[in-house]
Amino acid sequence: MSVTTLMRPAVVRFSIWNRHRKAARVDRWMTEHGCRTVLLVGATGRSGGAGNEDIVEDAVIGGRDVLAGFNVYPVEDTPYPFWVADARSIPAEDDFADFALANAVIEHVGAEYDQMSMVSEMTRVARCWVITTPNRWFPVESHTSVLFRHWSLAWRAKQTKFTRLLSRREFAELLGPSARIEGHWWSPTFTAYSA
Repeated sequence: MSVTTLMRPAVVRFSIWNRHRKAARVDRWMTEHGCRTVLLVGATGRSGGAGNEDIVEDAVIGGRDVLAGFNVYPVEDTPYPFWVADARSIPAEDDFADFALANAVIEHVGAEYDQMSMVSEMTRVARCWVITTPNRWFPVESHTSVLFRHWSLAWRAKQTKFTRLLSRREFAELLGPSARIEGHWWSPTFTAYSA
């Protein structure tokens, strides 16, 4: 049995703990900014799957009106309207919702240009948004549970579970000066807030 296989349960437990912390902070921030209507970017509809899916999404839904959720693949049985769509071209009108959430989505949409398109679209369709992403420099890569190997550009180039992992600096460059980023260079994830 590989080290990665042995580590996966610990990585999932840590992810659950980290996502509950993140969910509480995002929920408080949404309340402070009067966010009542929600758009879920990259919705999965998989609450309870491995235990770490949709924790943040479920927190932001509570007591709010979810106008829609979407992903690039179909999802069944969501408690809200669901669209098959791409985060780089959101099929919603300007100012569609008070709030848009993209939790651990931006590292999957493509290269830097694609990630910038996603941020632009979220800014267009929502008054406020939160985007989260794993930290490329955290020692454990969250999608694959490998230790340190994801620090190699050659290794990352061969992966299919993500397209572009981000450092804090790279994340900040995508978001522009109005976004506030939570997380340090050693944090497992970064959370960006824009109002």
